[in-house]
Amino acid sequence: MQRSIYTRLLALCLMLFSLNAVARDVRYVSDDLTIPMRTGTTFNHKILKFLNSGMPVEVLETSDDGNHVRIALVDEPDNTGWVEAKLLMEQPSAREQLQQVRKKNQALLDQQAELKQQIAALKKKENELAQVKSTLAQLQESAAEPIRVAEENLQLKQALADARATTETLRSENAFLADDSLKQWFLIGAAVSIGSLLLGLLITRINWKKKNSWAGTF
Repeated sequence: MQRSIYTRLLALCLMLFSLNAVARDVRYVSDDLTIPMRTGTTFNHKILKFLNSGMPVEVLETSDDGNHVRIALVDEPDNTGWVEAKLLMEQPSAREQLQQVRKKNQALLDQQAELKQQIAALKKKENELAQVKSTLAQLQESAAEPIRVAEENLQLKQALADARATTETLRSENAFLADDSLKQWFLIGAAVSIGSLLLGLLITRINWKKKNSWAGTF
């Protein structure tokens, strides 16, 4: 991603530089400390300005002998004058190129630092989002627990109701069986009483007959 950004920036700079070079005849002051810009081509002409090394200038015309050119400062188009052609270069000086490269590198470094900050901010947001998701999952789990407990309580209540119904059924059956047993014991007791009464009567009659027979023999 960073290489792609660097490539685009360099391509854009080269394109802009190429367009400017085609549109105008731009040259650069040589590596000498300063050169004079005069009102004419001879040393007798007045010096208008001393140009520093690396300063870009636009060539407007060339003298007949080709030794001098009339230039305009790129930063000050209205400021024109004559300089020696040999003191100008087609390309910026090595020092100027180095400064431009350093500026470009610094711009790229600044952009890289900004991208790193953006990445760090995105990672921070991702971490915050992960924490939010974790909290949401915990809340969902906590919310599901009461529902599970309520369902278990409902099942227990239903089981308790079924147990009570079964207990009531068993009580009814036991009461019925107990009542039936009482009836059976009552019938058995009545039968025993009746049997005892009949047996007593029989015994009484047998005793009377024996006494009568004994009385007849005497």
